[in-house]
Order: sequence, then structure tokens, then C-alpha cells
Amino acid sequence: MENWYVRRENETAGPLTLERMRELIHEGKLQKSDLVRIGEVGNFITAAHVLELFPGSGTSQPAAQATEPPPRKSHLALISGLLIAVLTITLAIGSIFWLQKVEAEHRAVSKNHLKQIALAMNNYHDAHRTFPPGGIQTADGKPYISWQTVLLPYIEEAPLYNKVNFSRPWTHPQNHPLFKSEIDVYLNPAIGQTVSEDGLALTHYAGNKLVLKTNGVMRYPYFKDGTANTILAVEVAENFKPWGDPTNTAEPAEIIGPGKKSSFTGGHHLLFADGSVRFVTDQINPELLKALSTPAGRERMDKFQY
Repeated sequence: MENWYVRRENETAGPLTLERMRELIHEGKLQKSDLVRIGEVGNFITAAHVLELFPGSGTSQPAAQATEPPPRKSHLALISGLLIAVLTITLAIGSIFWLQKVEAEHRAVSKNHLKQIALAMNNYHDAHRTFPPGGIQTADGKPYISWQTVLLPYIEEAPLYNKVNFSRPWTHPQNHPLFKSEIDVYLNPAIGQTVSEDGLALTHYAGNKLVLKTNGVMRYPYFKDGTANTILAVEVAENFKPWGDPTNTAEPAEIIGPGKKSSFTGGHHLLFADGSVRFVTDQINPELLKALSTPAGRERMDKFQY
């Protein structure tokens, strides 16, 4: 005589005889939805599929070959997905904060480099009673020496300065190799490009050509608009020139302002003739920028906000 077992939820009853199983059905204590098994081993099947218990209710299959309902779906996949999402968000937020920290450090270094250039400009003025010209050209218009070259002794680069033959242009074979030397003060750490295609060391700062004019003389008394309202040099974000290039000057409005590429997120640093360095937005009023670019334009600065 085979033993029968009944499972309901997490409880199993048995062993029971077939006769007792039928009595339980008659008493309403065994339902078609209950799971049953014949024998000590094997899988449980739904009672409704067992002809011995419920004749005509369906095709019977041997209890030994029956299968139990699949186990409840595991939440492991959902938990893993949530963990990956949280980790991704955490890494993204961390990256943002790290990038902001790096940019803040780069801005501080670039600002300090401009302050060193300002001090060099002032010391040059004390020695020569004028700011350096934006560039020196020969009478026939050939570029000779840059403003950043003549500042070398004032940024602790006197040994390099002493090697320059000032009776020759910067492109002369005797001078040209010297301008492959990278000058830290002339570089913005936020910019990776430091050397030109032909191996010349670049600068990330350009002189204001409306103040530092080619073969020009610019003394403090000439700043009729005030030294605090006149730009000497600016950060450049693209189209870099070698620091030895005598043409490394530009009108600030040509490289700064709406639609122009910025040195940093949202703007550029500007060096003013009073030695101050200010960060201005890339949305700066073009008229204000033009006013700040001229040393004696007599513009009314009180109508601008920046």
C-alpha cells in the first residue's frame, strides 16, 4: 500500500492511505488546489491532476514525475540593479566635485602667474620708465623680440635671457632653440597644449595690443582712464603662440566675450595695469570690454556693471 502526502502552504501531512485521502475530499478538507505526492520521495503535484482522487478532472501524470511550482522570484537582480545605480550616481557626483576642485586649483595658479607677470611689468617699468612694447619689429616690419622675452629677467629667468642675442631676430638660428624652453609662469595649468607643432614653447597669455603696442612706449601717466580700468594682458583659450613670438598681442574683444572659447568654466582672468587680476564672465558686455581695453578712451565706467 502506497503512502500519500499532502502539502498545503509550508505544512506537509502524511503518510495517508488512498482511502483516507478520498475521505478528506468528501469532508472538504482536501481541495483540488492542494499539492499531493505518492511515496516517500518525489515531487508534489496539484491534486486536481490525480485521477485516483478527482476522476475526470484532467490527465493524470505520475506523482514521481510531477513538478512543484517554481520558487518565488529572487530579488537579487533588483537589488544588484539598485546597487549599480547608486554606485554610478555616487561616482558621477564624486567626479563632478573632483573636477570642480581641480579647476579651482588651476584658476588659482593661473591667477598667480598673471600676478607674477604684473610684478615683472612693474619692475620693468621702474627700470626702463615704460612698460615693455608688445613686440619689437625692424624698420621693414620684421618681428624681432616679444614682450615676454624682455620680461625674462623679472620672472627669475635671467640665465635664459642672457643667452638671447638681441641683435638678431627671435627666428635666427642662434636664438630659435632658446624659445623651445617652457616657462612655467607663461602657462595656464588648465591647458594641456604647451608646445607648438614645430617644438616651440607656447604661452597661454597675450598682451593687450591697444596698450602694449609694437615698438611702443607706455608709461603710467598715459593711463588717463586709470590703471585699475585698463587691461594689460589676458588669458587665451585657443590659437596659442610661442612666448617668443613678437606678435603675441591681441585686442581683448577678439578673444573674450559671448561666443568665444573660455579659459575656464564661465570666463577668463584679466590682468590690469594696477597689478590686479580679475575674473570676468564670458558674457561680459562687449562695450565694457572695449572700454577696459583702451588706456585713454575717456569712457564712462559708471554706466557698466561687471
